[in-house]
Amino acid sequence: MNYAESIRLSRRILGGQRKGLLRFTHIIALGSIALSSAALLITFSVLEGFERELTNKSSLFVAHVDARFLQPVDSIVLQRWITYIRTSHSSIRHITAYSETEVLITHRENVEAALLHIDMPVVPARLSAFGIPKGWDRESASVIIGLPLAERLGVRPGDSVVVFVGQQNTPHSLQTKVLRMKIEALFESGMHQFDESIILAPPLFLRQLGDTQQALTGLSIWVDPPSESRHIAQYIDSLFGRWLFVRTYTDRNPAMFAWITLQKRPIPIVVGILSIVAAFNILTLLFVTLAERRAAIATLRLLGMQRAHVMRMITLYGAVVGSIGFVLGMILSLLFGLIQQKTGIIRLDAQVYFIDRLPVEFAWWHGAAVGSVVLTLTLAVTTIPAYAATRISPLSLLRIK
Repeated sequence: MNYAESIRLSRRILGGQRKGLLRFTHIIALGSIALSSAALLITFSVLEGFERELTNKSSLFVAHVDARFLQPVDSIVLQRWITYIRTSHSSIRHITAYSETEVLITHRENVEAALLHIDMPVVPARLSAFGIPKGWDRESASVIIGLPLAERLGVRPGDSVVVFVGQQNTPHSLQTKVLRMKIEALFESGMHQFDESIILAPPLFLRQLGDTQQALTGLSIWVDPPSESRHIAQYIDSLFGRWLFVRTYTDRNPAMFAWITLQKRPIPIVVGILSIVAAFNILTLLFVTLAERRAAIATLRLLGMQRAHVMRMITLYGAVVGSIGFVLGMILSLLFGLIQQKTGIIRLDAQVYFIDRLPVEFAWWHGAAVGSVVLTLTLAVTTIPAYAATRISPLSLLRIK
């Protein structure tokens, strides 16, 4: 008897005409496997979504590798560095110099502290992600701010604001420049800590600050994939460590990514508990099935079925039930993920979770991991009732009758 025949026979003998307790136990077993599988898949997808979303969203403001100047760098030397770094590694997607300085921005009686950020040249991915109008980078008297910051200031696109920029001329003197700027547009990334504190200004804005060379802060480097950022940061630090302070995006936002790592630690425990509960429900189902189908199994033994074939039949029946439950759980998790991705029905407090909606991102290994655990535990627990089925003697038909 091959495996296909064993599956057909198990479905006919063990799965047919389920009534009463057997039907109820079958529903409970399928439901527990489906719910536990769905819960595990959703947990994996949410953690994966958090990591992917935080990486993608934060890269709109913080490069994968940040190299800050420890001292002013000559423009010719800087251009040589940029060219060398860009061609040194195939994973580097984009590199640009930038300037960052803390400023005060005011509108009427409202005053807020913010971080003024200028890229030289501008980062196209950032402009397209925020829907910034083309040609804005050629302006010199306009800025783009986040929606939460605009709400606190009480401004809209087209309004004027006053920006106070502090500049240190000498080690013992500080000069403050007062500039009137127009609000060109508003952006909203969904990451509250950036939306409420970042001001984007075009490259020409540096001319109003005076010495462009002194105003530059460092280099922003984006890589693909982001997982290469640590390796590239170490490489740049080995070359220019005397002049650059190199950090990755996880170093600049340690609390954000440490939180994800902390959430992943209890996952094996959760996986184990849910899977064991589902497996024991299958164990209960198989024992109830044996009690209900004892006469049928005894008849098969009387007709000459070997004990090994009986064990295979019971084991395959348990595996089929576990597989069906896992598939149902996968369908439930995919439906949840699709609804969440399309509608964002579950919202989050951005001040606590860094983003404003629950992210969901499925990967192939989620299904492989959960499916492997479910199938392994199912096969493990079916060995007990499968062995018990082999102990049913054909003579038991006389007692049953």
